[in-house]
Amino acid sequence: MTSDDFSVLIAGGGVAALEAALTLREVSEQRARVELLAPEPTFWYRPVAVAEPFGLGTVRHFDLGALAEDIGVGLSLGALAAVDVDRREARTQAGGTLRYDALLIACGAVPHAAIPGALTFRGPADSERIRELLDAIDGGDVATVAFVVPWGATWSLPAYELALMTASYLQASGRHDVELAIVTPELRPLQLFGDTASEAVRGLLDEAGVAFVGGSYAVEHVDGSLVLLSGEALSVDRVVALPRLRGQRIDGIPQTLEGFLDVDEHCRVGGTDVVFAAGDITSFPVKQGGIAAQQAVAAAEAIAVLAGASLVPHPFHPILRGLLLTGAEPQYLRRDLSGGQEPDWASSSPIWWPPTKIVGRRLAPFLAALTGEMPVSGLEPPAGGVPVDLPLDPRALELGLSSSDVPPASPAAEARSVGTAMRSCPPLVESRTTLAEVARGMRERDIGSVLVVDGERLVGILTARDVLRAVAHGVTPGHAAVGRWMTASPITVTASTRLDAAETLMTEYGIHHLPVVEDEKPVGIVGLRDVTRSRRSPDRLSIGLGF
Repeated sequence: MTSDDFSVLIAGGGVAALEAALTLREVSEQRARVELLAPEPTFWYRPVAVAEPFGLGTVRHFDLGALAEDIGVGLSLGALAAVDVDRREARTQAGGTLRYDALLIACGAVPHAAIPGALTFRGPADSERIRELLDAIDGGDVATVAFVVPWGATWSLPAYELALMTASYLQASGRHDVELAIVTPELRPLQLFGDTASEAVRGLLDEAGVAFVGGSYAVEHVDGSLVLLSGEALSVDRVVALPRLRGQRIDGIPQTLEGFLDVDEHCRVGGTDVVFAAGDITSFPVKQGGIAAQQAVAAAEAIAVLAGASLVPHPFHPILRGLLLTGAEPQYLRRDLSGGQEPDWASSSPIWWPPTKIVGRRLAPFLAALTGEMPVSGLEPPAGGVPVDLPLDPRALELGLSSSDVPPASPAAEARSVGTAMRSCPPLVESRTTLAEVARGMRERDIGSVLVVDGERLVGILTARDVLRAVAHGVTPGHAAVGRWMTASPITVTASTRLDAAETLMTEYGIHHLPVVEDEKPVGIVGLRDVTRSRRSPDRLSIGLGF
């Protein structure tokens, strides 16, 4: 097999895309022809964006065409819009079509403002707004600032960096009258990194005078108050919030409600054979460059095997590494997220090379060579680090909103459960059912959605809007499978969930129906109308007419 026989398309131009391209160059034994499909001609080194407003770092960028040439891959400019899995074709937003033998989707996620009324810090584009905030503090117009981590898919580390660097800036300016706080759903500071790192970060916060408000879900900032989901309000002059991340819509493959792709241990997209995904576009809850690079390696090795290379592909084994910019001495953090036996570390000494914020097995040294950084070899975990070996609860990775996070709206609301309002025996279909069959069933039963199952396990939900989207895309409903157009891994509740909690979930996520499950098996469905009817019925007054 020659390099012209197996075509690999990598949709993306970020960390995961480049790490995958470098990996394929090394392990594919020249059996694959690789093409990058990127929406812009520049690779941005974004992680140091938090330091830029404080004069502690500069966001760097590289010409993507030059990087592709150095790696030995092609580059096409364009954004992925749709995938025809059966034809093995990718379609761009501009209407172009690219054929592939294997596709790796690494197009990242899109930041969205999560807290109305807050300054949303998305990266380099918002550095000037942070500088304006610092000027307002210097001018005496701001006395309290909250740095907010929203619920949902995000990466909380920049909030801590911004808070600590703001504290360092204020200290250097001799300002001790400004109150800073971090407001986050996390129960402990940077809990993703484990107890050791969490305690180290708590010490940094205490020393800097930054308050920690954990287990809190911010809703909006209005009239000088940061309103929480619990109903409480914090008096705050300014709020800096991280964005909530969502995956971009890609027609033809199943995505979650938030636009992410479910993948297996080799980063293959569920329900496909030769489509893979890596980085922020996947449903893995930790959105970070090092994790993206590790997923890219797993996907690239699996693709190399498909191309005929002789290697055993390694499954995705997530190790979380981070560099916490504090405005003084950086803190290096590490944690094994797979539940393995490797120790956790929190130290001021680097525990990997190069000691940068992007930790990619091949991308980090590749970029270091381009920028003239000298290699550092043989680094071992420092003697000052304290190893910790703890089993990891996968649920601890999630910062999503669940029904248990919603407090009762009233004592009466606490007594009303989803089970009293849900519709039992919901319509069920399998992922291989055609859209035409489902559409006929929806019309006959006058319903707007069906639940998708694999055996008895709920795997998705399909709405009338999804069917319309597929038809608008040009598919033939009689041949298109539900599994290609459904919303995968939908938000669910149980029959014992409070009705007001279910209503809050639907409102916050912007949806109209929630599947009701018991041990992953669908037993009903509840909608906003069901909640409204149930809320009215106990309060109705029955008046007899006397006969």
